[in-house]
Amino acid sequence: MSGVLHAARRGTAANALLIGAEAPGHRVERAPPETGRVPLLTALRPERGWPHWLLWVPMRWRGGWAYEQLPLPWRIEPFVLPGVGQPGAPWRLSLAVEAFPPSAPRFFDGDDEERGEAREIDVQGLLLVALYLEPRALAMEGAHRGVMHELGDEELRAQVEGALDQFFDLPPHRWAHGFVPSPDEAEVAADDDDDGGGGGGGDGVCFALAACQYPPGLLDASPGWELDASQAGPGLASLARLHRFTRSTERGRDCSLVLFAGDQIYADASGGLADSRSGIERYACGYGEFKAGPVRLLPPTVARVVQAVDDHEIVDNWEPSPGASHGGNGPWFDVARQAAWHHRWEAGARIGGPELLWHEFDWRGAAFFIADARCERESRRVANWSSARLWSTAQRDAFGEWLSRGAAQQKFVLSGSLPLPRRRTTVEHAASCLRSDAWDGYPHSLHELLGAVWRHRASGLVFLSGDEHRSGWVSAEISAVDGGEDDNHAPVRIHSVHSSALYAPWPFAITATEELAAPDAFEFDGPEGQRLRCVVSAWADHPGDGFAVLRVRGGDVELWFDRAGQISDLPDGVLSSGNLAPTKSRR
Repeated sequence: MSGVLHAARRGTAANALLIGAEAPGHRVERAPPETGRVPLLTALRPERGWPHWLLWVPMRWRGGWAYEQLPLPWRIEPFVLPGVGQPGAPWRLSLAVEAFPPSAPRFFDGDDEERGEAREIDVQGLLLVALYLEPRALAMEGAHRGVMHELGDEELRAQVEGALDQFFDLPPHRWAHGFVPSPDEAEVAADDDDDGGGGGGGDGVCFALAACQYPPGLLDASPGWELDASQAGPGLASLARLHRFTRSTERGRDCSLVLFAGDQIYADASGGLADSRSGIERYACGYGEFKAGPVRLLPPTVARVVQAVDDHEIVDNWEPSPGASHGGNGPWFDVARQAAWHHRWEAGARIGGPELLWHEFDWRGAAFFIADARCERESRRVANWSSARLWSTAQRDAFGEWLSRGAAQQKFVLSGSLPLPRRRTTVEHAASCLRSDAWDGYPHSLHELLGAVWRHRASGLVFLSGDEHRSGWVSAEISAVDGGEDDNHAPVRIHSVHSSALYAPWPFAITATEELAAPDAFEFDGPEGQRLRCVVSAWADHPGDGFAVLRVRGGDVELWFDRAGQISDLPDGVLSSGNLAPTKSRR
C-alpha cells in the first residue's frame, strides 16, 4: 500500500468513517474440520450489539506479538443473526476449509529445545473482525427517508479499508484473540478419512493444568499486564503468567492444551451474602467475564482448552441434600449445569449434554478422560456413607472401557476433586468421610476408581485435579494383598497431580498439608472381590497460586509448578511408571 493512498484512507477514516471495526469479545476457538468445514466458537462484545458484517482478514503470526497482514484479499459477509442467544453469549459458526489461506505452520519439533536450536513460528490464518455502523451512520437515516444508509461496493470497500487502518493502529493485544490458524494438512486428511488420528504414545505432548480463579475485584485492575506479566495485580497474576509462559517461552510454545480442573467461575463468591439471584448474572456473566479476561490472549499454539466442572460453579461443596428444593438438588443445580455445558470451550461437536458432562478425547497421541466428579453425586448420610456414589455407573463403565484401549498411550484423568491422597480424618475414622468433599468422601466410588486402574493394568496413569488450592503430587502403588508373581499380580503405579488455585485470596480456603494423609496405606475390595492394597507416597508440596505444566518425555511425565519469581527451568518432579516415591527434578 503506497504512503499516499494510506494517508488518503486515514483522512477518509478520520473525517467520514461510517464503519467501526472491533475484535470479538472472546478468543476464537477452532476444532478440526468436519465434513469440509471448520467449526469455530467465540462471543461478540455485548456492549456493541450485533454487527452488520463479518470481515475475514488473511494474516500471518510469527510468534509473540508479531502479526502481519497477508497480501491476499479480505472477505466480507453480512452478519446472520443466530437462532438463539444475545450478543456476548457463546456463538458457534463454521467456515469452509477453502476459505482459509494455505497453511504453512512451522510449530516446534520437541527435540529442538534439547539441541538448543532457535525455533521459528510461521502460522497463516484468518483474523475475525466484526464491523458495526457508527452512530453517525445511524443519524443519516433522516437524509434517506428513514432508510438505513446503504453503501455501494466501492464506498463499502473504502469504508472497510479505513476501518481496518484504524483497527490495526491498535496494539496487537487488543485484537490478536480473533486470529484463527488455518487447518493443517493432517487435520484435513483426518477429516477426509473420518479418523481422529489419536495414534502414538503421546511423547512430547505438553499441556498446562489450572483451577479455581476467584473473581478479581475493582481494585484488581492491572493496566499493562498483556505486555508485562509483572504488572498484574494478585487477582490476575497467575493468568498473566500463563499467558506469558505460553506466548513467550520456549517450553510454553510447546504447550498445545490447557485444562481447567473446575471453578473457572465463583457463582457463590460472597458465600451467599451478596450473590446474584439471577442465573444470567451468576453463570452467563461469570463465564463470559472469565473468557474475556487474560485467557482470551492465549496464543494460537494453545490449540485446545478443556474444562471440568466443580462446586463453585454451582455452590460451595455442592452435593444433593435431603429436603432441599428441586428434588434435593437446590435451586441452582439445573441452571448451573446447563450453563457449564453452554459455555464449554469446544468449538466442534461433542458427545454429551448438560446431563452428561464427562467425556474423553485423544490429544497429540495421549489419551484424556474428563471426569464429572461433581454433578452425579448422591446424597450422603450416616446410613449410606459406605455405599453412596460420587459418579454414576455409566461413567464408571465408560472409564473402564477407556482404560482398556490404547495400552501404549500415556493416559491422564482430569477431575475437579482430588482422588489421592485421602484426608487424615477419613483415615482415622471411616465415617468421617462425610466431611470430605474429595473422592475419599465417597469411599465406594474411590475404590471403584482404583479397582478399575488395577484391573486394566494402567501403570503410568496420571490423575489431574484442582479444588484444594494447594499444588503438589503423590505417587501410589496398587497391588494384590495375596501377592503373586505373574504379570497379572504385578503392582500398578500411578500418580496424582493437584494444581493450586490461579487465585485464592482467602487463607482458610487453602488445604493444609497436615490435613492430607501422605504417606498412607489402605486396603479395599477390588474387582471380583479381590483384596487390594494402595500405598501412597509422601506429598511433594508446592504452595502458592499458579498452575502446573506437564510434558511427556521418553516414557516419563515431567512436571513443573509455576510460581511468581520462579527462575529454574528444571522440572519440579518426574513421574515414572517405575517409581513410587516422588522423584525430584534432575538437578
